[in-house]
Amino acid sequence: MTALTRPSTFPADVLTEGLFQVQHQALLSTILNGISEGVIIADASGHLLYFSPNAHKLLGIGPADMAPGSWSRHYGIFYADTRTPCPSERLPLYRALQGEEAPEEELFLRNAQLPEGQHVHASARPMRDEQGRLLGAMVTLRNTQGQRQAEASQRRTEQQFQLIVEAAQEGIWTIDTEQRTTYVNRFQAEMLGYTVDEMMGRHISDFMDEENRAIARQNIERQRQGLTEFHDLQLRHKEGRPIWTMVSSNPMYDEQGRYTGVLAMVTDITRRRAAEEEVRQLNAQLEQRIAERTVELEYTNRELESFAYSVAHDLRSPLRSISNFTQALDEDCGDKLDSTGHDYLGRMRAACKRMSELIDGILSLSRVNRTELVESEVNLSALAHSVSEQIQRWQPERTVRFTIQDGLVDRGDAKLLRGVLENLLGNAWKFTRDRPQAEIEFGSTLAEDGKRRVYFVRDNGAGFDMAFQNKLFGVFQRLHTQQEFEGNGVGLATVQRIIRRHGGTIRGEGRVGHGATFSFSLHDPSPTTPGNEPGLIN
Repeated sequence: MTALTRPSTFPADVLTEGLFQVQHQALLSTILNGISEGVIIADASGHLLYFSPNAHKLLGIGPADMAPGSWSRHYGIFYADTRTPCPSERLPLYRALQGEEAPEEELFLRNAQLPEGQHVHASARPMRDEQGRLLGAMVTLRNTQGQRQAEASQRRTEQQFQLIVEAAQEGIWTIDTEQRTTYVNRFQAEMLGYTVDEMMGRHISDFMDEENRAIARQNIERQRQGLTEFHDLQLRHKEGRPIWTMVSSNPMYDEQGRYTGVLAMVTDITRRRAAEEEVRQLNAQLEQRIAERTVELEYTNRELESFAYSVAHDLRSPLRSISNFTQALDEDCGDKLDSTGHDYLGRMRAACKRMSELIDGILSLSRVNRTELVESEVNLSALAHSVSEQIQRWQPERTVRFTIQDGLVDRGDAKLLRGVLENLLGNAWKFTRDRPQAEIEFGSTLAEDGKRRVYFVRDNGAGFDMAFQNKLFGVFQRLHTQQEFEGNGVGLATVQRIIRRHGGTIRGEGRVGHGATFSFSLHDPSPTTPGNEPGLIN
């Protein structure tokens, strides 16, 4: 530490007789050296009496015997802008020696010992005796380099944040506890047709109608409770037109955790809402057209079913007459007919029988849609056993092995589902008649999604060509001739209609000479719309 000595030119006064007496130097040095700031003391003439170690460290250069006017040049002192030299006359210590009470200055030091330079804050105080005479002055120097770097970093961060906020293609809006605007970015202001200055300080209710004000109040109240909101809100453009927005809002708090307002991110979704409204209108129109079309189709179907039923029913009488008269002709005049005539009569009776079977098929198919669906728990395994026993009684001489999985229960109309099994098991019985060991199986497996149950009827019979798979369920569509296998071509169409009434689907797979498998499901999540199956009556 530089010794506190009285200059030879300094008069005998309080400064030398009191504080700066030799016996006080150790105490004073201890006090001043313990101060974290740099301390410099000068007498009234500008002679530097004391230069603390921290002052030496901050200035880079120690004390020197020089006139006060040379201080700035000697120590390399600039204004805070780091470029403009600070005249010695503007230094706080110099100004305090001129009687200024509390001069302060932000300074920048750069000299041979501090080539990179550093910022300091200088604050001076004049020292006077009891009569008010100026004895000297003291200046304290505080290193502000770290503080200024932190402030500069914070300013850069704030500038970057400001650039991001202003460049964002999304509105940013903050309000205080009184719901008045404290900040909006340019994008938000332009979204509503205002300038930023026009929106600042205004209540949010100025930018929406009464209905949406109530919605906004409810949302803000939830934010007061600490909740984050994500909702649609209609704002009002400066020109009066509505602006639909999607708002994500969060509560804001101060350092003490007190609620200070709301920060909202606002996205303009006006075009999206307009597109959604257009889609809603189109859907409404489509639903109306579908409803009207459905009514028309239901009416047409009822008319067609009624027509088919009437035609089929009315055909029975003349058909029965034709059959009866051909039989009477054969019985009464048989001796007058040659073999050709008898052949013609046989063909006519066979045609009548065939026509009668087709009529029965049409009536059966018509009844499927006319019959009310009465659902209950149905034991499909029990139905399959009953049907198989019934079929076997028709031809007890045949050797057929039935394999029926037990415990298959599902919900449906028992009478209609029995018709499904009668047709599928009956077909399997029919198409396996040329097998010495016929095998027919009824069971279930899981669908590909692993959730739905799929039932199947499998046989080792004649099978069919998959190229004609699309004809399987068509009315009067047959993959085998009448001479090969009897039938009216209505059974599978009836099965399909029953399955669809139960909200399910059916498909068939086969190979010629290697049997066939018909798989069906009930109550699918997205069943095929009833009424779209091919056939005579839809």
